[in-house]
Amino acid sequence: MKESMKLNKIKTAGGIVLKDDKILFIYKRGIWDLPKGKVEEGSSSRKTAKIEISEETGLPKKQLKILKKLIPTHYHKKVDGEAIVKKTEWFLIKFNGDEHTPLIPDKNEGITECKWFAFDELVLVLEKSHERIRYLIEFFLNMPYYKKYRLGLNKK
Repeated sequence: MKESMKLNKIKTAGGIVLKDDKILFIYKRGIWDLPKGKVEEGSSSRKTAKIEISEETGLPKKQLKILKKLIPTHYHKKVDGEAIVKKTEWFLIKFNGDEHTPLIPDKNEGITECKWFAFDELVLVLEKSHERIRYLIEFFLNMPYYKKYRLGLNKK
């Protein structure tokens, strides 16, 4: 009889951060990713997403507005021989600050760069990204919300 392997679970939260026609990415351990972090006990995913985005990129938390909850992603990994399931709750977040606000990568987290990418540059960044990030961005780009958002940008 097979012994079932107990899976430890880690819950994280993060966001697709928008500023006009751009999405914010972080460069971490040689790959483009989206800002996110572990949800601490007693905290909410919404609160954690804003805190982690601010900590990892230097954007002021007060200028981050959650627009919509997105689909979660899950993946399995092994840490010290233990199987772990990592579930990330994702949010669509608008940065309401000045476009020239300096981005400050959290080097303690292995982040070496933060960069805004225009929607038409996404193909390039997604080539150097995790599969789950490509899936999430593709989901966002196919949402009716995205089409309305783009229409709003064109009216500016």
